[in-house]
Amino acid sequence: MRRLFWLDPSVYTGDLDPDRLDQFDPTLVESLLPTIRILRHYFRADVQGAENIPDGAAMLVGNHNAGITFLDPFMMMEGWYAQNGAADPVYFMTHDAMIQFPALKNFLIRLGAVRASRRNARTILESGHKFVVYPGGDQEAFRPYSHRWKVEFHDRKGFARLALETHAPIVPVANAGGHETFMVLHSGEAAAKALHLDKMLHAKIFPISLMFPWGLMIGPMFHMPLPAKTDIRIGTPIDLDEISDPGKPIDERVDEVYTHVTCRLQDMLDDIHRHRKYPVLG
Repeated sequence: MRRLFWLDPSVYTGDLDPDRLDQFDPTLVESLLPTIRILRHYFRADVQGAENIPDGAAMLVGNHNAGITFLDPFMMMEGWYAQNGAADPVYFMTHDAMIQFPALKNFLIRLGAVRASRRNARTILESGHKFVVYPGGDQEAFRPYSHRWKVEFHDRKGFARLALETHAPIVPVANAGGHETFMVLHSGEAAAKALHLDKMLHAKIFPISLMFPWGLMIGPMFHMPLPAKTDIRIGTPIDLDEISDPGKPIDERVDEVYTHVTCRLQDMLDDIHRHRKYPVLG
């Protein structure tokens, strides 16, 4: 086991392909779990419902928080692998911006990151595996602080269509706390459009944020997160045929599945919100 995985140059070097699934490193994952447990203590993380993740192919759909310093997937991963071991990988759909830096790219790919694309998602499901996707992407990750309790997928319905086409169950995952580790003042969507960031970086935002230790920051940047309590709720799988008539046209079914999943996630977030008190200091 690589007890000092961060000192092993082989973790960060090489030319790994973000569109392949055979680069997952279970040994690295297992060596990382003790460090993730420290993160869980720092954030007082409460991860519930890992037992709801089914065997075989599945799509875990969640809301996106905390900008690019998004640590919730690691804490959820620790809950899954502590229970099931690393023989059954969970892949993560990853934005292009996170796999532009060679060392970070290689590290994430070995932990199960793949480029977010319809082709890769379909390949994972057809291989009998599961993946996590955050349809809200960068727009939801950098939504204003005042919107931190809202699910904002911006009508990105590709996950719903793919689930219907592959008959893969959808597992809702509600994430809370990450958007209280810093404060987004403005998402900067107009600035991103003016700077043509969508074409250059596939980014639709150019946020203005308050974050430690930088203070006022313009543009997406990693931050040292405040110790806001993290709550992750993994719901029971959604049977698509129960919420949408198979005899309906596919576009209608896509809309129904999208609406059901976003409403289910919003209900889960609302329930977490009702039980949170003094999340940063308490």
